[in-house]
Order: sequence, then structure tokens, then C-alpha cells
Amino acid sequence: MDAPLFRRVKWQQGYDIAEVDAFVARLEAGVDGRPGTQPVTVDEIRNVAFRPVRFREGYAIEDVDDFLDLAVQSLSRGQVADQPADRRNGARPVDSRRQQDAPRFTPVKFREGYDMAEVDDFVDRVMATVNGLPVERPVTTREIRTVQFSPVRMREGYDVMEVDLFLETAEGWLDGA
Repeated sequence: MDAPLFRRVKWQQGYDIAEVDAFVARLEAGVDGRPGTQPVTVDEIRNVAFRPVRFREGYAIEDVDDFLDLAVQSLSRGQVADQPADRRNGARPVDSRRQQDAPRFTPVKFREGYDMAEVDDFVDRVMATVNGLPVERPVTTREIRTVQFSPVRMREGYDVMEVDLFLETAEGWLDGA
């Protein structure tokens, strides 16, 4: 299970990044069965409390809470859900321990961003390819290296740096496959 990508927020209430990352790392280690790691229980996930932050960067509360809800459901069923339910769309089941998380990008406005629809369509193909789901045109590493999204300024778009970092990560997933 790879660490989920939570949206980062500032000037609004979020969860402390270090605390969330530490808990998710412990959850991953337990799920992966790493030696010397005590698995996280469903009750621990339900009762975990993270320090709220407001004036410094934190993780979006709803993203973390949604992830924890999925973790509780998955552990209750004896499996791990790395993929949000809205991305599954009834596709054939895949070994969830090997699935990669779908990214969540920060929307930006009044500064350059990438066209949201173009990014969403491409990311859907990337995630299907990486997770072994049926896809009409599987994505290649070459396509990831050469993809270009339309820039937007006066309407909402995705943060350019976040999308570019995800593309680097996705390229690594495909190279490792």
C-alpha cells in the first residue's frame, strides 16, 4: 500500500502533516507485514486523532477522513483499498495490495494551472494501466514523458507542480512494472 496523496490546505483547518504521515506509514507497515511492526487495528483507525492546524500547511481533513473510512472498511473485509470507490467503477477486482492511489490535485485560479478535464482523463488512463484494469489505450512511459496539458489562467486548473510530480511518480510505477 502506497501513501495516499492528500490535498494540502493552508489558511483553513487541516490535519498536521507529520502526524498523518506517521500514522499512514505505520498502517502501511502493518498491512505489508513488515517484520517488527504491530498491525494497526480497526479501533485504532476509528479513534485516531490528529492535531488540527490552521496557519500552516496541513492535509485536507475530508481527504484524510475519507481515507481512514476506506481503511476501516478494507481491514474489516480483510483487504486493503488503495483506490477510492469512485475510481473503481465496477471494474474487475485487482490485488488491492498492489494498487496505486489515485492522486488529488490542488485546484488553482489566477495563476497558471493545467486544464482539469484533460488531466482527469489522462490520470484515469494512467491509474487503469498501473492497476491492471481494462483500458482502451494503456499509457506508456513515453506517453507520460511527452504529455502536454493545456495551460489555464483565468479559470480553475490543477496545480502544475503537483501534476508534474505525479507524472514522475507514475512513470516510475510503469518502469517498475
